[in-house]
Amino acid sequence: MKSFGNTLNLLTAILILTLAGSCTKEGSQQSGAMLPQVETTSVTNITATTAQTGGGVSDDGGSAVTARGVCWGTSPMPTTSSSKSADGVGKGGWISNLSGLTAGTTYFVRAYAVNQKGTSYGNQLTFTTASADIKYEKNVLLEQYTGTWCGYCTRAIAQIDYLLPLDKKVVHMALHLNDVMTFNLNSSLFSSFGFTGVPTVHADRAATWTGSVSVISAMHAPANAGLAIEVLSSGTTVTANVRVQFGTNFPDGVKLSIYLLESGIVANQSNYYNTDNTSPFYNKGNPIPNFVHNNVLTKIGTDMFGDLIPSASVGAGKTYAKSVNFTNIASDKMSKIKVVAFVTYAGGANNKKVVNCIEGSVGNNKDFVVAN
Repeated sequence: MKSFGNTLNLLTAILILTLAGSCTKEGSQQSGAMLPQVETTSVTNITATTAQTGGGVSDDGGSAVTARGVCWGTSPMPTTSSSKSADGVGKGGWISNLSGLTAGTTYFVRAYAVNQKGTSYGNQLTFTTASADIKYEKNVLLEQYTGTWCGYCTRAIAQIDYLLPLDKKVVHMALHLNDVMTFNLNSSLFSSFGFTGVPTVHADRAATWTGSVSVISAMHAPANAGLAIEVLSSGTTVTANVRVQFGTNFPDGVKLSIYLLESGIVANQSNYYNTDNTSPFYNKGNPIPNFVHNNVLTKIGTDMFGDLIPSASVGAGKTYAKSVNFTNIASDKMSKIKVVAFVTYAGGANNKKVVNCIEGSVGNNKDFVVAN
């Protein structure tokens, strides 16, 4: 019995040692895994909104690398909870393309790699994006408040008719009040600026224009934002694809307005200058029969006062795009249609003023024009 007991104790001891040895071996495998060794490569091809960098994993730490890339931000020591790229798996090197950056801003970047043990980071680098500071050719928006019943409005019509052939960078629209061409929101826009009578011609929503060509010329100073427009038609629908490109930051925000204009609308026009031999409408009648009205606002694709562009899309070097459809347009009017797009300040000292504007007809598309 004593010998059997000793044997049993010996067997039990061997079993315990065997199990312990087995557990120790498994634990040794787990504790043997290490974080990957990763290095951040230099930052190159830096622009106002993009940059190129990357990294390399020289040692996976004994566990397969399941994710790798770079992370970046405007604060030191960015992590994978910051902006990051995903650039494959495993050991070796890679290239990371950074986009959506803000011009003139310092960024911190470092590579990362993930294995079973966790996430490791490479050395931190810093870089500063280029300053956009781009200036764009400036068009002037001329909004003419008018009416067929207004006998004095032919004076403003004559001034605009004189200006347009001289200045190809003027975008003109006619907003009719209390006549058959009235768009229902014209009066709310008119009254928002404190206007009480017509004719009133508003230049860039900044000043009332009384006919001086030199005043408009002075308003062509290069702008901090540019516009591009593509106008397409399909059946009875006109589609306007508008892009806004920013050369600087706009801390007070900006709004985008997109209007549709129609030309060639025939309606009698009152004319108090019928007996004034200095007027181009001398002896044309009062009213002038079958007068042709051009650039008449008939539809809007945004809020009348503009749609606020998301702040994330506004900033030096950034581009914002918006498409709108105008429907139920007769086929015989397609050649008489224009789309006008313009950007206005959303607040601050320049609130409501026009930053820049553009116009396009069906098939006559225009790109950004950078100022010389």
